[in-house]
Amino acid sequence: MEPQIPNFCRTDEQRPCVTICAGSADCTCDCEKVRKVLEEEIAARNLGLTVGTMKVGCNGDCPHGVLVGFPQKGFFYEQVDTKQAREVVSGTLVQGHILFDLLHIDPLKATSGKILYDRSGFIATIDDSFCMIQVAKYFLDFEKDVSCGKCVPCRVGSVELREILERIIQGKGEPEDLQQLDLVCRAMQDAPYCDFARTTTGPVVTILKHFRSEFEKHIDQGVCPAGECEALGKEAEEKETEEGEE
Repeated sequence: MEPQIPNFCRTDEQRPCVTICAGSADCTCDCEKVRKVLEEEIAARNLGLTVGTMKVGCNGDCPHGVLVGFPQKGFFYEQVDTKQAREVVSGTLVQGHILFDLLHIDPLKATSGKILYDRSGFIATIDDSFCMIQVAKYFLDFEKDVSCGKCVPCRVGSVELREILERIIQGKGEPEDLQQLDLVCRAMQDAPYCDFARTTTGPVVTILKHFRSEFEKHIDQGVCPAGECEALGKEAEEKETEEGEE
């Protein structure tokens, strides 16, 4: 019997219809248990869907988990347990109903429908297609030209951070750029005139902590794991072509 893809999901969309946060060594929530229930319920209803994965950086005491995301629609459910996971499938995926008791709607802890961040050091993207270097730059661009300019760490530091991240995105990053990112972030957090510098660098510090390997792959291997950095993608394709010709 052919799988019954629900109307809630778009078959022409590259993003998955539903995702869940991935457990880690520091994770204290039941990500894998909820994933199993989602997959079992989806299979039992023959929905023909695969449960995708989010990118999540968490210090272990998760304020939101278990997170379930809907990339095609651009919203998150939070604090989903195994019982509610069945309602997610029957109510949202099958019938298209929003479960408002689970909906993440705090505007102070989300900058878009697809990226969730709070100052506890937690960050999540609605699926794993995001390049975290681009996400870090997104936060800095969001605060561009807002600094009052009274202190050097904020006035100069925010510009330097954007320039370094842009170099890495363009495939021109150097190993010392990681150390410079750390130094500039530390200066902006330790010696600013006000809290703005600490706030604006918070996402960058969090991303550096949890996704440092992505920075290293961009710089050392010339690879964007998410395939979102066009300069790196083209370079990789050229290398493969050259190797094939040899």
